[in-house]
Amino acid sequence: MSELKITNLGITFLDNLLGGGFLSNSIIVISHQPGSKIRHLGLQIGLNKFNEKFHLINITFHYSVYEATRWLKFYTRNPEISKKVEETGIIDSSVTTIDCFNLPEEAEVHKLGNVHYVSNPFNIDNLLTVMAEARECVPEGKPIYWVFYHLTNMSIGVQEDELVKFCRRAFRYHKQRGDLAFYYINERAHSNIFLAKLYQLSDVFIKVIVEETPRGLVNGVQVIKGVFPFESKKVFFDINEKGEIEVLTNKQAIKPPAPIQSSYTEEHPSRGEAAGGVKVIRTGIPIVDALLGGGILSNSIVVATNQYGVRAFEALTQIFHNQLEDSHVININYHFSPEEFNARFKMVDQGVDAGGTPLKILQKGNLNIIDCLNVKGGKEGPEGNIYPVSNPFDVDKVLSEMTKVRNSIPEGKSVFWIFSTLTDMSVGLPEDDVIRFCRKAFRYHKYCGDLALYTLTEQAHSERFQTMLYQLSDVFIKFIGDDTPEGIDSKIQILKGVFNFSLEKTRYTINKKKQIQFLED
Repeated sequence: MSELKITNLGITFLDNLLGGGFLSNSIIVISHQPGSKIRHLGLQIGLNKFNEKFHLINITFHYSVYEATRWLKFYTRNPEISKKVEETGIIDSSVTTIDCFNLPEEAEVHKLGNVHYVSNPFNIDNLLTVMAEARECVPEGKPIYWVFYHLTNMSIGVQEDELVKFCRRAFRYHKQRGDLAFYYINERAHSNIFLAKLYQLSDVFIKVIVEETPRGLVNGVQVIKGVFPFESKKVFFDINEKGEIEVLTNKQAIKPPAPIQSSYTEEHPSRGEAAGGVKVIRTGIPIVDALLGGGILSNSIVVATNQYGVRAFEALTQIFHNQLEDSHVININYHFSPEEFNARFKMVDQGVDAGGTPLKILQKGNLNIIDCLNVKGGKEGPEGNIYPVSNPFDVDKVLSEMTKVRNSIPEGKSVFWIFSTLTDMSVGLPEDDVIRFCRKAFRYHKYCGDLALYTLTEQAHSERFQTMLYQLSDVFIKFIGDDTPEGIDSKIQILKGVFNFSLEKTRYTINKKKQIQFLED
């Protein structure tokens, strides 16, 4: 066990809130809310710990090891931060990754540094065993810094009581060896009892909060448990154009970030026949691209939630128009028959293109529909490009049909999935089953390197369900409908993005040409 010493995060305002820091064997829980820029804050914390020559053991449920590395490279585009990364060897042998995203048989031949895979990460004993194996590989005498990202993702496959037992055992394991450990959790996805037990087991409990302002959401930090006498006041912050944390003196002074100018074409090892280079894709709508911080990655999982009265269908068609044109589209439809689906797209597309040329996806061979509306009694097999599901509320049957359709697409063709809608699916399934379906489906899309859009109606779901969906996604778009004397005022807000996104609420309407038109406040 290494000698105890006082350490800190290297972030001045946060260290002041913590009363100067914490002990080097502390268990630190960081609880955050949807809409928070937790990844930026976590990166700043991580870089400062690397400067102290810790060996990092990173447990990731949310990203594969390849995605985590690409994400890190993107966020270290700032020359000063990139220099820190190079100096501390963040992507070499000073980092051990426990990959709970990919199964060993899928990723066995792909190694990046010291990577350990868990065959069943939702089996507590399996995970704890791999954690012990990973730690034994670290050179003796080297201080160790654990990052568990993310307890909420683990909870989608493990009951809360079991998750508490895992935390109790893991926290004791860290303590006995004098290790520092950070565990991340999305607050609104869990019960108050669970959070209170996690608070009890931890040494430091930090909340990353989100508060509403007239222009949108603003991020803040609050310490509610510390090793030393701490301050519990809220301090609000933003991320500047250099990717650095900036304390706000006036929490209403929010500026949307400048869009990313440079392209992103980081390659990664193929994890499926169609998985190729991951690149930035842009919507072609300047305001939307700016809100998204420049765009999204081509293997992103996008969730779009709309409130009553908002014309989200037309807006989403505009936003993803380029993907509809250039990709092979697989539509999983619970709400429309294939004929209705085609008719709706033709109606919207005639407003987009002055010549009225139909979208390429409507041409034979560029669109497959998984029909979950019409149940073909006893009849199996596709009819042209339409694949019926005999029981669309049997998760395994839907996933099987999705795999069958994906395998029929020519190799090398980019694929864009549209799931319409999770709300319709949830009418026949408990929310927990829908979440487990999403976990499996999202991982499948990632494995294939595909872009996917999943939609739902906000008021039809619990906050816990939406938070877990938020946690599983890469991009979360919210379409807001505010009642006014003149009617419903439609707004778009990005609650989660791949890049340094803006939380600003932006008003829009759908004009007579069925195009999205943004309005001045």
